[in-house]
Formats: sequence, structure tokens, C-alpha cells
Amino acid sequence: MTSVADPRPTLRLVSPTASREMALLVAILVVGAVFTIASPYFLTVNNLVQTLRAGLELSIVAAGMTLVIIMGGIDVSVGGILAVSAIVIGKSYQAGLPAYLVAPLGLFAGTTLGAFNGLIITKLKVPAIIATLGSMYVFSAIMFLVIGGAWISGLPGTLSPLVNGWIGFVPASAIVIAAVYLAAWIVLRKIPFGNHVYAIGCSEQSARLVGINVDRTRILTYAFLGFLAGLAALLYVARLRNVEINIGTTIALEAIAATILGGTNIRGGVGSLLGTLLGVAFIRIMQNGLVLTGISSLWETVIIGSLLVVVLTADALRNRNNPRAQ
Repeated sequence: MTSVADPRPTLRLVSPTASREMALLVAILVVGAVFTIASPYFLTVNNLVQTLRAGLELSIVAAGMTLVIIMGGIDVSVGGILAVSAIVIGKSYQAGLPAYLVAPLGLFAGTTLGAFNGLIITKLKVPAIIATLGSMYVFSAIMFLVIGGAWISGLPGTLSPLVNGWIGFVPASAIVIAAVYLAAWIVLRKIPFGNHVYAIGCSEQSARLVGINVDRTRILTYAFLGFLAGLAALLYVARLRNVEINIGTTIALEAIAATILGGTNIRGGVGSLLGTLLGVAFIRIMQNGLVLTGISSLWETVIIGSLLVVVLTADALRNRNNPRAQ
């Protein structure tokens, strides 16, 4: 069997990701300082914990999105996957199923829909952006057909301690996020599958030449993102105990933004889970601070959009000046 060299030592350069992470950390500290001065409620334990809990679903989805983008793909349908998974969870609860059956059903729904995207992309050779854009509309239609424009409410709080509880002096949400990112780090760094994800993002043709099963890796990566979307749906229901009609409408774009802001190259081959987590923190802190200071949330969109343009432009210039990055 042909051995596959680990591409990460040459692809995961310290400068692109580490410098982006440091810049993002400084930005978080600066923004946090501004909001602390502007609002006496920002730097309080209660507000920080609520911000952490509000970022739980985005953190989990963004971890999976990081793998997909490192591989050179993208998924704009993940909000629809989260919504359909949440509906499966909500309807299962309403049918009287216990939590130990509801949880696997939600995870299975998300994983299946993610794998469905991977199959369309690999077997039908549809570009990822087109395939997942189509899936987004299909999943949204399913959601509205099933719930009929009404909320699913009054769901049991069996799993609420996973989100709203504490383990000692640590919020349970922080433990969940740490566990998800540890699992994603193991996938990327400690098993051959992670090598394959990086190799495909660097050069799909070269990956095929060294014997990597590109189609299988791509399907599994999209399935992994779907699984995490299902997990996010489960925690969303646990946190709010209902399913809203507008669930998941912005999470795909926020996850993509957090991933790119954190240093993952939109072309693939380079990525940082730590950077993604910092990107999520920046987005949620920005949203929270704007609410507390009474500033229109439209400014959050302007700021994040402007940062994305700057980051993507910088990446494009670096790729142009560095032939090895192309």
C-alpha cells in the first residue's frame, strides 16, 4: 500500500495561522475593552456566561466547517441541516420518546443530511457551493412543510444541564465546546483521515495520485459536519426548549466567517481550529456588545463583512506572491 506523507509540516506554516490568531486575539481584547467602558453590564459573570451559551451552537458548527474548508469545500446548507435535525428532535420529544432515543435520532438526521451533500458533490460532480445552496432550499422547505410555520414549544429540559448547568465552577457549555474541539483536533492531527483532508485541500489531483480515496474522504467530512450540526441542534433544543421557525438562518454564514477570520484559507490546505474558536468569540462578543450599547446590529454585519473582505484580499495577495500556496 502506498504510504502518504503528512503534508501538514509544509502546509501549516506558523506565520499565516499564528499571526492571524494573534491579531484576532488582540481584536477581541480591544473590542472587549471598548464594550466594557461603554456598558457596565458587559464584563459581568452573568453576561459572559450567557454569551458563551449563545455561542455554543456556532462554535460546534464552525469546528466542522473548518474541516470542510480545509478540504477545499464549503457548505452553506448547514443551517438547514441544523433546522431539520432540531425538528426531528422536537417531534420525537412530542411523540413521547425518551432522551436516550431522541439524541441519537437528531445526530443521525444531521449526519445523513451531511453525507447527502457529500454524495451530491462527489458522485454527481456538482460544485460544493451549488450543491449545498440547492440543499439549503430543500432543507428549508422541509422545515416549513413539517412545522407549518409554527414553533415547536414546551419541550422537556432533560438535556438542559449540558448547556445551562455547571461542572464545579466551570459552565457546562465550556466543557462541551472543549470536548468538540478536542475531538476535531484529534481527527485532524492524530489519525490518517486528517492528513487526507489537508492533502485534498492542497491538491486534489496529487491526493489521488498518492492513493487517497478522495470521494470517501469528502463524503465523510461533510457527514462529520452534519453530525456536528445535529449535535448543535440537540443543544439548541436543550438550551431553549423549543424550535423556532427561523432557526439556523444565519449560522452557515457566521460559521464560514469565523473559520476564515480565524486563518483557514478559503482555497483549502491551511486551517486553524484555535483560530476558528477565536473567530466565533469575536463574532459573539461583537453581537453581545452592540446589543448592550444599543447600537444597531447592522454595524456587526458591516464590521464582519469588511473584515472578511480584508482577510480574503490579504490571502489572495499572499497566494499570488507565494507559488507554493496556490
